[in-house]
Amino acid sequence: MSLPLLIILFLALPLAAGAWVRFRTADPGHVKLLLAFSGAFLLSVTVLHMLPELFSRGGHEVGLWVLAGFMLQVALEFFSHGIEHGHAHVHAHASGSRTLPLITLVSLFVHSFTEGMPFADPRVGGDLPFVVGVLLHKLPMAIALATVLQRSAVGVGRSWATLAIFAVAAPLGILFGHLSGERLGEAFLTAALALAIGMLLHISTTIIFEATPDHRFNAKRFAAVLFGVLLAVATSH
Repeated sequence: MSLPLLIILFLALPLAAGAWVRFRTADPGHVKLLLAFSGAFLLSVTVLHMLPELFSRGGHEVGLWVLAGFMLQVALEFFSHGIEHGHAHVHAHASGSRTLPLITLVSLFVHSFTEGMPFADPRVGGDLPFVVGVLLHKLPMAIALATVLQRSAVGVGRSWATLAIFAVAAPLGILFGHLSGERLGEAFLTAALALAIGMLLHISTTIIFEATPDHRFNAKRFAAVLFGVLLAVATSH
């Protein structure tokens, strides 16, 4: 997939989700099923497609970057409160107003920016199942952010500006990865991919665990998880 098309897709999806939430009511049940499916599909394509690609490039330091990405996501979620995996929390401040904290937007920006960097590599951007998996993960994430903004005291203009800042994060990450890859070469792109994979492993496993809260069996969510896994296996090369 070409670099301009990737940038357009990553830019347009959050804005489209924002428009959907603004003019239509997102069914929480459908969003949870989408989350379960996207988490399972993302985990599966990461394991089946990208981890083999990553470790084929060699070097024991790759594992350290994966672990660093996992821990980075742990830290980011301390500030984002789980919007990356579909949580739509609204935070009440002492003044009684409900707004999106700046630190939450910063953490979401860092997440998307870091996630976008490895797509500067044609091998990563050319893996269609992985591209789809990341886009599917970003869809409920954007819906959750748009829902938080709609429920808050943020005005319409500021709400769209916030969504726009979030939307440009991944494209900026792709451009940064492209420029840095040209200067620093293969090593940078490998580290960027490993960092992103660590973050995605954390997010996808968290989504799957949350698909069965309190370890209660839910047939619809289990079916969504199973379908996501089987679809990823069907697309593996």
